[in-house]
Amino acid sequence: MVFRQLIHRVWGISFVTILMAGRVYAQSNQSIVTAPAEMGDFQSASALTLPAVSTFNGKIDYAGGNMNSYEGNNVGASVSLPVSHALGFQADALYSRISDLNLYSGAGHLFWRNPETGLFGLTGGYLFCDGANSINTYQIGLEGQFYYQQFTFGAFAGIGSIDYKYSAPFIDTNPTKFVGRVSVDYYPLENLRLGASYINSFNNNLGRGEIEYLTPIPGVALTGEVAFGDHGYDDWQLGIRYYFGGKKTLHDRQRQDDPPALTTQILQSLGLYGAESSKKMAAYHAVNPGTEYSGGGYGVIITRIDPGKIPPLLPPIPTSPPATDPPPALP
Repeated sequence: MVFRQLIHRVWGISFVTILMAGRVYAQSNQSIVTAPAEMGDFQSASALTLPAVSTFNGKIDYAGGNMNSYEGNNVGASVSLPVSHALGFQADALYSRISDLNLYSGAGHLFWRNPETGLFGLTGGYLFCDGANSINTYQIGLEGQFYYQQFTFGAFAGIGSIDYKYSAPFIDTNPTKFVGRVSVDYYPLENLRLGASYINSFNNNLGRGEIEYLTPIPGVALTGEVAFGDHGYDDWQLGIRYYFGGKKTLHDRQRQDDPPALTTQILQSLGLYGAESSKKMAAYHAVNPGTEYSGGGYGVIITRIDPGKIPPLLPPIPTSPPATDPPPALP
């Protein structure tokens, strides 16, 4: 019952935030359409609104720490560019080394934004794990932001899917389910952001807290994150980020240039589902000691069957009876 209430709240808050962003988008478009038809007046009206992306810009970051009891190292990058005055595009990339796994992900955002009011757009991303135990996962959906003074309210609502190479009897290894996120960022200072978010992914819950400080060194920011989720999932990371393209405060940059990357959400959703898999795997082993599975908090499932306990496919072939001496010859 509590779980269903959480799902309904995520849907509700996501819908309201995206609806507010869409309403602002419609009102802004209407104001441009009803503007005077003369070219000079149109240009004046457009100049009153800041562009969706001020200029070509980007960021490169590194974050490392504990990711669900494994050492994790993440290197990410994003680039944003204007498509038109009101539209922008951003591409995200992330490489993660978690324990002995290599994970690669990328995402894209196409969005309308008025830096004074909010953002509304479509976003999607993909992640895969290489090696013998490959995993493919993606998420796609609508995202929105609403700006109010020193607060930024955000939401994502969409679907996600995970495809494991190996199947397992204790968990769905090809799930396709709802993924939703609600978030709030607060800027007590122009160069300091405090963030909190709640994610519901594949019927699992995750809470995340973030801090980011843009230092006096041009473009250099320090970051920190902690997250806790269902099935004992937890992670903490410390990192450094470098922004390029324009000189702005952190508050202005995150409203005039780059929206949050989607790749981190995809990665943590996989880890959260992997934590569920590990917990169910342990329960399965307890009642089925003859068959073994191994897996990590990031969802890798390897099928291992004890050869000594595999039942024979065919009954054993009977051996021939030993030869006997020939009967004595008749006289």
